[in-house]
Amino acid sequence: MKLELVKQLLQYGTVGLCALGVDVGTFLALRAVGVELVQANVLARLAGAITAYTGNHLWTFSQPAKAADWLRSSWRYALIWAAVTLLSTVLLSTLTRFGAPETLSKLGVELLMPLLNFFFARRWVFRS
Repeated sequence: MKLELVKQLLQYGTVGLCALGVDVGTFLALRAVGVELVQANVLARLAGAITAYTGNHLWTFSQPAKAADWLRSSWRYALIWAAVTLLSTVLLSTLTRFGAPETLSKLGVELLMPLLNFFFARRWVFRS
């Protein structure tokens, strides 16, 4: 494996852990105040996505901070985010419907999503 790829994976993982903390923390806070499961998941994923996009744009994939670069990658990121959020929400709803604990289900589902995100982020969203 190339050193650049290993470096990107480590940076992506670091950004991802921060984004996961924002996502799960937001989800738990919203659920604690009574927000419905699907809305809480979508809002939490949005908060995590903003964290992840910013960190990955500036640090992991070292994209220039020019408006044109932000615009090009942001709409691509939004499409990937929407698809992965739909998948996350379906999986979370299905698991909890079958009696799986909500918080563990959320963590489990969100730990699977970075594999999809990294592939698309590297190949399409932040492609140089």
